Amino acid sequence: MHLEADVLVSALQSAGMRVTTARRAICEVIATSHAEHLTAADIQARAETLAGGSIDPSTVYRTLDVFQSLGYLHHVHLGHGAGVVHLTDETDHHHLACESCGQTLDVPLDEFQPLFDRLARTYGFVVDRAHFAVVGRCRACEQTENSP
Repeated sequence: MHLEADVLVSALQSAGMRVTTARRAICEVIATSHAEHLTAADIQARAETLAGGSIDPSTVYRTLDVFQSLGYLHHVHLGHGAGVVHLTDETDHHHLACESCGQTLDVPLDEFQPLFDRLARTYGFVVDRAHFAVVGRCRACEQTENSP
């Protein structure tokens, strides 16, 4: 999904939030990140560079929470470390995260659906599809590790 920062600023205003220089910078970072998976700290650092000053972490978290509740951002855990956010895509997807190199792959949700259906049938367990990633090693890291 490609959004302009002005759309995100308008969304904040509609949600009753004051639009400050810090929040405008956060909107710009999110709008220009496209498919990147960024932590709140990543967003804060980039926004501080744009704003030319420090931004309180609580401002970043509150702003991200609003965008998540409005459906603009997905929050996901890619294994160890802080959760990340990224713009919501027009198609649902799941994440594969390489624990060796950190690469993240977006995989169409329908490829996981048979597994999710089986878990629901067998165990009565409904998976929160968007909140976690499948963690392992990508092809390149696996080949490097297993090469003589």
